[in-house]
Amino acid sequence: MEKRITMKQIADELGISINAVSLALNNKQGVSESTRKRVLRLANKTGYLDQSDKYNKTFSSKHICVLIRKIYFQDMHFYSRVIYGIQWQADRLGYDIIIHFTDQADRIPPCVQNKKVAGIIIVGTVEEDRIQALSGYGIPVIVVDSTTYGYPVDSILADNRGGAFLAASHLIRNGYRKIGFFGDLDYSLSIKERYLGYVEAMATVMEDRAMQTALLNTMRYSLLRDVEAYVLKKNVAVVAERVRNLEELPEVFMCSNDRAAIFLMNVLRELGHRVPEDIGIVGFDDMEISTMVIPNLTTCHIAKKNMGMKAVLTLQWRLQNRRAKPEKITLPVDLVLRDSVAPK
Repeated sequence: MEKRITMKQIADELGISINAVSLALNNKQGVSESTRKRVLRLANKTGYLDQSDKYNKTFSSKHICVLIRKIYFQDMHFYSRVIYGIQWQADRLGYDIIIHFTDQADRIPPCVQNKKVAGIIIVGTVEEDRIQALSGYGIPVIVVDSTTYGYPVDSILADNRGGAFLAASHLIRNGYRKIGFFGDLDYSLSIKERYLGYVEAMATVMEDRAMQTALLNTMRYSLLRDVEAYVLKKNVAVVAERVRNLEELPEVFMCSNDRAAIFLMNVLRELGHRVPEDIGIVGFDDMEISTMVIPNLTTCHIAKKNMGMKAVLTLQWRLQNRRAKPEKITLPVDLVLRDSVAPK
């Protein structure tokens, strides 16, 4: 038979008393939060938790599972800030986070299968059937920077549509009419929302104010498909060729995010265009790098850390209000004017 792990072994390993281990496992006062976390981590690692449902519940009450695609996790400018906000708020509420990647569509993380977490926070785009499968374990699910419309779920979103409308409207008020959009509509919900905000603003300058007319009118100077992959790979040649093949160059490009905007700025320079003298550029997200490029990037500011913090606070509220209807919480977006758009 496999030898059972004992409290004494955990206590000896950590250099603390058996009583301290017992207090930590039973979620009682008398030990610090850092000691409690050390005990729970080791108890989970050694399999001690699996010997007691009671101790498993203590572990789950102190942990949050964060699910994210690898491609998003590698984004050092946006999603890393969201994760930081999650970690920052989780620490202050006494939670540890367990990060899992969602690239395998049918894989449920072991910590969810074994109900070793109090809640699940999904960062970035996620399939509706994945949310349904995760919700089936009876663990609250919060989605950050995405949502679903066919299955109810708590969501934390930036006002992407409103921010893009704000930026495009500013351009229109300042005399710009040929405004293109640069972004992959299939990449994420947030990019689709930003595109719709841009189109809504463009529709206001058409005589009939029709969305369909605005869509058709802006297609000639927009790139809306197969963009993000080339931006991530920094493939200037392919994007330069696609820009050359546009029916008409715009006076200014609104871009899906700052990374795409800065990349497009370099592409336009390769093609001999000056920014902002010949073509203006507007980004979205207000990453730190937007103030490091020349010209500094006009963009829309999202409080990325705050999105992560809000997700943890919403999860805490959901744990105490399980029967309340799911909410979609939209955080404000601000327009930040810099130098990448020239005054008319």
